[in-house]
Amino acid sequence: MSTSGDEAERSSTRTSGAAEAKRAFRGPASAALSLEVVIVPLALLVMDKTEGGLTAVKIAWVVVLTLGMIVAIATFSRPWGLPLALGLQVLMLLGWIVSPALGILGLVFCLVWAGMLWMRHEVLRRHALFAQRGGAEPG
Repeated sequence: MSTSGDEAERSSTRTSGAAEAKRAFRGPASAALSLEVVIVPLALLVMDKTEGGLTAVKIAWVVVLTLGMIVAIATFSRPWGLPLALGLQVLMLLGWIVSPALGILGLVFCLVWAGMLWMRHEVLRRHALFAQRGGAEPG
């Protein structure tokens, strides 16, 4: 037996479900950025050993990326958090100009982000399909 309170709760669940699906992406995104905050500075060791030493440009690039990723972690819940994180991935990929080691890291993390964005898109798509069907179980 359904009461009007139950129906209102289900209706609000359907409308807030998409927002919850978007919020659920914060955890994996913050985890990936946290991993990058640890790994990107370690690229300096590789640059020093394999690329003939460090230059001010290499160090500055890594410091700017690392600080940007820390800011992105702190602000990911804001509307511009995802574009900021993706912009940092592009900068990291462009790091190939400064250092091949940084470019390889950029390529790896761009692939990670592409996979995460695909999964986010798929969750949102399936949620919209579920809501379109009126919350009916598929099958």
